[in-house]
Amino acid sequence: MERLKTLLIANRAEIATRILKTAKSLDIRTIAIYTEPDAASTHVSQADLAVLLPGSPAKAYLDGDEIIRIAKEHKADAIIPGYGFLSENADFARAVASAGMVWVGPSPDSIESFGLKHTARDLATQAGVPIVPGSKGLITSEEDAVKESERLGFPVMLKATAGGGGMGLATCQNVQEVTEAFGTVKSRGENLFKNAGMFMERFYPDSHHIEVQVFGNGLGNAIHFGERECSIQRRHQKVIEECPSPFVARHPNLREGLCSAAVRLAESIEYGSAGTIEYLVDDKSGDYFFLEMNTRLQVEHGITELCYSVDLVDLMLRQADAQLAGNGGINYEELNALQPTNPKGAAIEARVYAENPAKDYAPSPGTLQIVEWKQTKGSRIDTWIHTGTVVSSHYDPLLAKVMVHTSNRDGTIEAIHKILSESRICGPPTNLEFLATIVADPTFAEGVTMTKFLTKFKFSPAAIDVVAGGAYTQVQDYPGRPTMGRGFPHAGPMDPLAFQIANLLVGNPRGTEGLECTLDGPELFFLGAAVVAICGAPMEITLDGKETPMWARISIAAGQKMKIGRTTGGGCRSYLAIYGGLPSVADWFGSRATSPGVGVGGYQGRQLASGDLLAISKDIPHHFSKQLKLPEHLIPQYPNHWDLLAMPGPYDEGYLLAEDVEMIYNTKWRVSHNAARGGIRLIGPKPKWARSDGGEGGAHPSNVPEYGYPVGSLNWTGDDPCIFPVDCPDFGGFVSSTTIIKAEHWRLGQMKAGDTMQYLRVSLEDALATRRRFNEFVDDVDKACSGDSDIVAITALDYSSMPTSMTLSSYAGNHGTAVVRHIEGKGSQPRTLYRQVGLAPISPYCLPLTTVQGGDDYLLVEYGDGTFDLNHRCRVTALAKALKESNSDISFSSGLVNTVGCCNSLLIYYDGIKIPQKKLISYLVDLEAQVGDLSSARVPSRLFKLPILFDSAKEKNAIKRYMETQRPYASYLPDNMAFVAKNNGLQRKDLVDIYLKSRLIAVSIGFFAALPLCLPVDPRQRINCPKMNPSRVFTPEGQVSWGGSCMALYNVESPGGYQLTGLTIPGCDILGSKYGYSLERPWLFEDFDQLTFYEVDEQEYERQLALFHSGRYKYEVEETEFDMGEHNKLLQSTRREFAEVKDRQKRAQDEMQKIEDELMDRWTKEKAEGKMPMDKVDALLNDPAIHKITSPMNANVWKVTSEEGNGVKSNDVVVVLEAMKLEISVRAEEGLAGKVEKLLVRPGDVVTAGDPLVLVRKG
Repeated sequence: MERLKTLLIANRAEIATRILKTAKSLDIRTIAIYTEPDAASTHVSQADLAVLLPGSPAKAYLDGDEIIRIAKEHKADAIIPGYGFLSENADFARAVASAGMVWVGPSPDSIESFGLKHTARDLATQAGVPIVPGSKGLITSEEDAVKESERLGFPVMLKATAGGGGMGLATCQNVQEVTEAFGTVKSRGENLFKNAGMFMERFYPDSHHIEVQVFGNGLGNAIHFGERECSIQRRHQKVIEECPSPFVARHPNLREGLCSAAVRLAESIEYGSAGTIEYLVDDKSGDYFFLEMNTRLQVEHGITELCYSVDLVDLMLRQADAQLAGNGGINYEELNALQPTNPKGAAIEARVYAENPAKDYAPSPGTLQIVEWKQTKGSRIDTWIHTGTVVSSHYDPLLAKVMVHTSNRDGTIEAIHKILSESRICGPPTNLEFLATIVADPTFAEGVTMTKFLTKFKFSPAAIDVVAGGAYTQVQDYPGRPTMGRGFPHAGPMDPLAFQIANLLVGNPRGTEGLECTLDGPELFFLGAAVVAICGAPMEITLDGKETPMWARISIAAGQKMKIGRTTGGGCRSYLAIYGGLPSVADWFGSRATSPGVGVGGYQGRQLASGDLLAISKDIPHHFSKQLKLPEHLIPQYPNHWDLLAMPGPYDEGYLLAEDVEMIYNTKWRVSHNAARGGIRLIGPKPKWARSDGGEGGAHPSNVPEYGYPVGSLNWTGDDPCIFPVDCPDFGGFVSSTTIIKAEHWRLGQMKAGDTMQYLRVSLEDALATRRRFNEFVDDVDKACSGDSDIVAITALDYSSMPTSMTLSSYAGNHGTAVVRHIEGKGSQPRTLYRQVGLAPISPYCLPLTTVQGGDDYLLVEYGDGTFDLNHRCRVTALAKALKESNSDISFSSGLVNTVGCCNSLLIYYDGIKIPQKKLISYLVDLEAQVGDLSSARVPSRLFKLPILFDSAKEKNAIKRYMETQRPYASYLPDNMAFVAKNNGLQRKDLVDIYLKSRLIAVSIGFFAALPLCLPVDPRQRINCPKMNPSRVFTPEGQVSWGGSCMALYNVESPGGYQLTGLTIPGCDILGSKYGYSLERPWLFEDFDQLTFYEVDEQEYERQLALFHSGRYKYEVEETEFDMGEHNKLLQSTRREFAEVKDRQKRAQDEMQKIEDELMDRWTKEKAEGKMPMDKVDALLNDPAIHKITSPMNANVWKVTSEEGNGVKSNDVVVVLEAMKLEISVRAEEGLAGKVEKLLVRPGDVVTAGDPLVLVRKG
């Protein structure tokens, strides 16, 4: 390029990416513009410079003044518009020129000449180009429209003169339709194009849409690059295009007529740049008529490029360069030399959209969890998407243009069908299957498709249309992701028994993905035939309104609707298995299970909602039409009281008093309304605790240094007990005292709000025997469903004979301990405890089951005396590494599942059926000797330099929302930063100084989405503070926080309890599309990485965060080592200073704790005064005249908009919830009318999916 050095691309997505490719090949510096929803688009990351547009995302790409300002600021020589947006805006083109830049496109006069269709017809006539018979000039009245239609003869088409893209058109078959369409077309013209003018044309029902690509030099010369056929259209929008046209190929002289007329028209107005002349061609006669001229680059230009070996964008830029040089355009000789003769081979393009065929192809925004393109010889895929792209509702849902070019049309059809059939896009529905079906159609293969082709084309995908998502419906598979760790939950079904049996009934492998329905299920419309089964807690099930049985194989025909309603008895979850599973749901680390808290797996990482589309298997084996039902005696019982088998540990003795432990087993606990997949809170007595505080873990005696959390454990967050199910965090700093055995997880998963439960203590041997019995039962059902045995002969799981006397008090003094092995410290070997998650000695009160030696699932190896010591962390790392590299009979191939390492401990998750616990402990003791002295070890490390913003608006808003919805006052409110400083006897500036001068070393990665938990390397900088109580439901991404003795960096928006002290750049990218990440490694930080901070202001922070969101942020990081020898010298030399720091902290913390105790007592009393007793709630819920309005999701109550005694009717907003920064209005259901009997919630309450919020007395 002679003059064109810098180019601004005034567009987005696919076309911007396409233009970038050519501009880069010409060494032109490129400027991309983008909006927040487009931050991760390919065009943003590929440009030399990307600038965020201000204002509304929906209008930003139309803000010509702002685009020109950006272009001038960054010294652009030219602006290229692509297609859509401002590409045919003559005023914008003039403004570009007035600003001293070149408009890469035709002149403003040319744009205006063809912008109005009625004037374009006049220009075509003057150039001798045939036009469709139609009105002369505009039609101004309904009466004129009727006269013109009668003159032309039906059918006719009314067109908005300023319309485009298929909008502002109406086909009319008679006078009545003309009168009805007149007002509609006029209105659309006014609203969409600010021009109410319209004209009329004769409509040719049997016709082809064929267009010719032209290029002019603006000096009166033009050439053509043949024709394209675009006859396959839906609502006048092109779907598939071809070059050359198969119709033209059958009419040899037609190409010459079409192309010469097009060149004649372009030259008549001295057209410059790329343009397209569109024709309507009558199928019967071959007559062709001018429709319109598109004065821009067409979407489908790529297939012309393939057949004519030309780069049209290159030509456009060369034309612009010539204009910049003052030459007016490309000279005639150069242009004329480019005129081709005939196309080479055949090319086809298919437009891939995010759209839902079950909703009349409505746009379908959402997250693309997998994008995998099949490539073939001759393929070209112009796209802007990748795995992790979020398709916005603000813009056209075009994802890609799939193009193939081969030597002949048959070969091209075969190749493009292969791409469309074998490419994979998981997330919102797309039209890939629709396109593949079209190109496989015989009519298409023959090349005889016309513009009416799709009006008769039948396409019915094998899929389920989600009419309503239900209270909380998710995709789950079994066992989920138990090996994942790093703060990503196990996931999987809460009730693995019902889930597996449902799959077996439909002939699936038992772990195949299905739907978990909680409390109130979804409404599903089956677009294709299916075989399903529903197992679990009893629910109202209907198929086309008729009651349908559970625990049975059900055949569903295409067009039937299934409604899974509310639970009708005990339990809260049922499972829908579908033969063949859900093939369009993406895998993430080997599982399709949903973890909505971190937004991974399942259907776009969330619960199902109306409008979702789930692909199902097309081919169902004939023998699956045979009926199959689980006999009544084998169906599990779902009571309202649950006796659950459990074992002690990892933390009981020394943390809880003996009477506390006895209380746990003797108490009949009530399940709170806060019972969800991430935690089931219990209501009951509070422990008295064996300690006065949590030491370095925190101020409360429930606090301990962070350790790995076992699934099924009873976790004490302060004085409140919470059972951790499959979606719990993988580590934290609260005591876990008791753990439900694995064989009982299915029963745990069916407990719902208001149920009661009691722990029954069992031995290690009993736990394993119970699990074996569970496994055998599922195996027996598997054999029976496969036809290998009689299903009636299976022995049922029996829970009726469990001795209710098996409590701690039944054998007081013989209750065992969680510590199963203890090694005293000596030299470099620290004191080592082996805590089992559940062990009791064999007792005469044990269940009468076969016993074998070994553990249930977890073992916690703990070093030291509960103080933070990096020597211990080094040992944890070495032990984890030794286990990972083990090739003995204890390894990850023989029964080890996962490990979670924290500062002082390593949680080992293993299969106790495969590895006896005693054997594992013996092996671990041997490994300790092999690990040896690590006091001078050098550990691989990386040093990160991250920005930090103090006192941000986001942080203040998060605290404000916490005070409005969770707790109004506390010692740490309203300023967390000031509280942390005071709690350590510091000034605010001292705390800032610690952040800016310390090195924080990662002692664990996990909790929630690979959060790094960090400890200051220098012990003198180890501040300490309690966590927020209650913990937050929302934390901003990138939040730097402090709790206990550690700093945590929240990588994603999430719940959390650490005090908010700053913002930085997150260190996680779930789908691995950003710079420095991958789908295989979506986390950033590793153990022993070191973090340092430098202060930035809000503007600079937002700039860097925008780079992160767009995938272009590059972390400042250097490889290094952490020298334990040097660190131990530091510990020795600062011992006295560290002791002084601890004394100062103790004095300050005692003072702050007094304040917190007073405020907590006051708040607790205020809450208790307004609470309604549970028995009164239950009585109202059992009243048939009472209707409960429930929470659709886990959230905080933000506002209560109704009052007791007030009337309520359909669609009235009664409560406003808050979750993850979103406000959710809870409305009265359709058809409901009555008065508010009782409000069950107040602002600040925490609710979960299905919780009753408002009770309405009907009538």
